[in-house]
Amino acid sequence: MLEELILEVKNVKYTRDGVTLLNNISFSLKKGEAMVIFGTEDSGISHLFDVIIRGDVSFEGDVLYKGSSIKELDYFSLMEYKEEIGYLHGDYGLISNLSVEQNISLPLEYHSSLSGAEIKNYVNKLIFDLNLDHCKKLRPFQLSRSEILKTAFARSIVNEPDLLYLEHAFENQCYLNIITIFDILKKRIARKDKSLIIVTYRPENFIDIANRFIMFFNGRIVFEGSKDEFLYSQNPYLIQYKTNNPEGPMVIL
Repeated sequence: MLEELILEVKNVKYTRDGVTLLNNISFSLKKGEAMVIFGTEDSGISHLFDVIIRGDVSFEGDVLYKGSSIKELDYFSLMEYKEEIGYLHGDYGLISNLSVEQNISLPLEYHSSLSGAEIKNYVNKLIFDLNLDHCKKLRPFQLSRSEILKTAFARSIVNEPDLLYLEHAFENQCYLNIITIFDILKKRIARKDKSLIIVTYRPENFIDIANRFIMFFNGRIVFEGSKDEFLYSQNPYLIQYKTNNPEGPMVIL
């Protein structure tokens, strides 16, 4: 039986203001798979958001979600597509005049058929799982950085998205503060029905979560492999990245 593909990126070339940001990018993500995408700051990894998540920019090639091209979606279908993907960026994007509880509840209030009581019960369970009970009535300006992250993370998964896209969400966090999030990510992947993409500069932090790793440089894929291949491959781009060696195929200006 063939494994179900949730996302297919096919020969994508993305150019903006005359500059090619992504060049002939192809990869696929299976249902239940966790993938780490990494590279240097100007490698192109941050521009995947424009193509995969925004879905309303012009690019060559195609992106298929559950077998359907996002290029062929009308406005309303594109909105539904975006609602099916959980997204979290490093700026977190919490609404400043809402409490932790209200921020997490917001997607369910707009995009679910649950009653108010059902939403409250479900959100409170997430709050408990993420150790946010003590601050659930507080607003973002009253929270620590790790509490802000946990709140934004809870909001990104509250709708139980089939695909969760985390972009630079953990870069400036102490590992001890985010162990609970990593535990939840591991449980989601263990269920085999949820998929995960993590875009990061620190791929080594996700060895225990991801089963595939893809490295970008200059808008191209220069390494793709399993966890073991990430750990032991002699790919020169990968070696240079992991050792922070200024000498190698990557010339960083």
